[in-house]
Amino acid sequence: MAAPLSRRKLLAASSGLAASGLLLAQAGPAMAAWLTPTPAQPAGPFYHPFEPLSVDNDLLLRKDGAARADGEIIYVKGRVRDQSGKPIKGARVEIWQANAYGRYNHPRHANSNLPLDPNFHGFGHSLTDQGGNYRFRSIKPAPYPDNADWLRPPHIHFAVFPPGGPAWTTQMYFAGESLNQSDFLLRSLKDDTARRRLITRFRSYPDAPDTGASLGQFDIVLGMPGVVQDKA
Repeated sequence: MAAPLSRRKLLAASSGLAASGLLLAQAGPAMAAWLTPTPAQPAGPFYHPFEPLSVDNDLLLRKDGAARADGEIIYVKGRVRDQSGKPIKGARVEIWQANAYGRYNHPRHANSNLPLDPNFHGFGHSLTDQGGNYRFRSIKPAPYPDNADWLRPPHIHFAVFPPGGPAWTTQMYFAGESLNQSDFLLRSLKDDTARRRLITRFRSYPDAPDTGASLGQFDIVLGMPGVVQDKA
């Protein structure tokens, strides 16, 4: 697991990967067959500061399992690959998000007048398997006011720590949200195709053990220099 100090450099890491993705896009026809990297986005101010950082990949229940978090149950799954299409195994995938009322479980959000759900930790992690797959159970986050003038749309923050590679961050958005159209971070991606790569459509998940749950697929392609080659 990455050292705490390196986690504080998430913003710098994601900025570097975004710049590398731009250079790759200009590299010419020889790279055209490679997968396009998922756009990087900043970690934001609410990255989880506590130890232990997470118990597991289930954000719905806290460690004691006595009560579940409020809100609409969602499952998020996906696959982490490099630009050659090769799965990246053993990558630590972290997510953090607001609760069903738009509140982060974070000291910097302590002055919010939004409710704090005592049963929602707001942070989870998973390790990718041999196929690069990860999976989370959580709740759909609510919008929250970033300042007095506008709301941020529902979104989930992602950080990926590939073995031997730098940290990389982005944000996943929910399809059909009107606030997506005005969000400054999503709109900072000038390419419609790039924006669509960060927007996930959730569908009914009748096979889930939770009644009324929905499932979204968010695949991640790490760009240079985040390409991890398995030499085994």
